[in-house]
Amino acid sequence: MKSYSYNPPKLKPSTKRIEVTDEEGNVACTFQRVYPNSVVKVCNYMFDIDWSAQVNVYSTDGHLVFQCKKTAPWLGRPEYIVQRCNTKDFFRVTYTTWQTLAPEFKITYQNQEYILKKDMLDWAKFLQGEEELARWKMKPTEWFKTRLEIEAACPIQEPEFFVALFQCIFYIGN
Repeated sequence: MKSYSYNPPKLKPSTKRIEVTDEEGNVACTFQRVYPNSVVKVCNYMFDIDWSAQVNVYSTDGHLVFQCKKTAPWLGRPEYIVQRCNTKDFFRVTYTTWQTLAPEFKITYQNQEYILKKDMLDWAKFLQGEEELARWKMKPTEWFKTRLEIEAACPIQEPEFFVALFQCIFYIGN
């Protein structure tokens, strides 16, 4: 199992670049929130409306590796797309439950399906069938320090993917 941690920005609309470190304290990647334009950014700061959200995750040498974008329709739940930037492959993330406090998502990539399940005050779990492949948790008691764990059996070993996914869905949220 690989473990990573980071301290997210103190304010949700922040565009500050944040470092993600591995268990030895080495920087594994960085991420930041990105806005499509200044109008969206100002509206987000003033009204706390997150109809558009994007998290970019960069390699240690500064290259864009993954992007997670939230698209919100006029009616219904938003959809998220996590894109691997070097190949343009994407993972589609949709709600399977409408529960706000403990949502569940279906992630599809080519012919694979994963489930992302958040339990109240517990880990967000990335599952394939019943097998837990990765988990993410933010601890309010430790100034929102965030921990990511990826099991060796997980077919997606890039922490950048999980940082983009979890940060966009569970930190920025809907």
